[in-house]
Amino acid sequence: MIILFYNFIAMNKNNKSNLVKVFISIILIGSFIYYFFGKNPERLFNDLLNKVDYLYVILSIIFGGIAYISRGIRWIILINAIGHQVSKKHTISAVSFSYFANLFIPRAGEIARCTALKKSDDIPVDKLFGTILIERIIDFVFLIFFGILCIVLKSSEINNSINSYNKLVKNDDSNIGTLSIIIIFVFITAGYIFKNKIKKLKIYSKIIAFFIGIKEGLKSIKKIDNKFMFWVHTVIIWVMYFAMTAICFFAIPETSNLNISDGLFLLVIGGVGMVIPSPGGIGTYHFLVMIGLVAIQVPKGIISLNPYDEYNPAFLFPFIVHSAQTLLALLSGAVGFYILFKNKKTN
Repeated sequence: MIILFYNFIAMNKNNKSNLVKVFISIILIGSFIYYFFGKNPERLFNDLLNKVDYLYVILSIIFGGIAYISRGIRWIILINAIGHQVSKKHTISAVSFSYFANLFIPRAGEIARCTALKKSDDIPVDKLFGTILIERIIDFVFLIFFGILCIVLKSSEINNSINSYNKLVKNDDSNIGTLSIIIIFVFITAGYIFKNKIKKLKIYSKIIAFFIGIKEGLKSIKKIDNKFMFWVHTVIIWVMYFAMTAICFFAIPETSNLNISDGLFLLVIGGVGMVIPSPGGIGTYHFLVMIGLVAIQVPKGIISLNPYDEYNPAFLFPFIVHSAQTLLALLSGAVGFYILFKNKKTN
């Protein structure tokens, strides 16, 4: 593991910066584990031993592995479109290592797999970044689509959770609806008045560039030769993402009655938790999925930021799913890096 850290950091010029990021990430991960489980680890171990059916956890890991493989094969199609050839073994290994890198440096996976493939197959990093941009655009579109679908399918649950929250925070004489309209009106008016100044802000330019990138990325898909297999693997990736979450419903009794729309709902909010910059989504994934489980009224589930000292399926479920995928990222990432590094030494 130490060798993996060293070689990954050595791939980039900003070695000291990467070391600091890794060090901070390890501290955050350790702090999260200690705060929630360090004071009473027996409670967690007892629930993991007596409440969890690990057959479904193993299946979740397998489904995640299939997603890695499909993502690696889909990447070959994009790389071929820019005039380069690469083996499945190398792209799958690079994808696996990218998930490993994300565990320690948020959003480092894209850099890690481009740099790794540059080292093993001598493909220009800037061209590889272009292919990853297309992937990210496709993933973003799918996430938005599933998010809209969730709003339609789970509107009552979302509305109930919002109403429950409002009951906790508002006074009898308050009018949140009117206040919200006023706030929205103020923001719209301020945006119109200061639109010229807003356009000069760097964040405005980045937002515009992002949407232009989406437009150009979608256009570039037309240049792909094997479009059918590209979309087949895209569908497989998202089906596996869904399956690796939904199959864990059967791992504990309280979530075993959840349905497909529940799985889709948790996939979307869990995806948001993974997108938020944190080491491997730790903390953000757990918290958002916990909120989602309480929103769909999982028995005995509660939203809590206190240390884990009593059985809480709303916390245990995301812990199981996240731990399974973290284990997959560690093992496959280590193997993937070894394959790529071995190939470099051989060449």
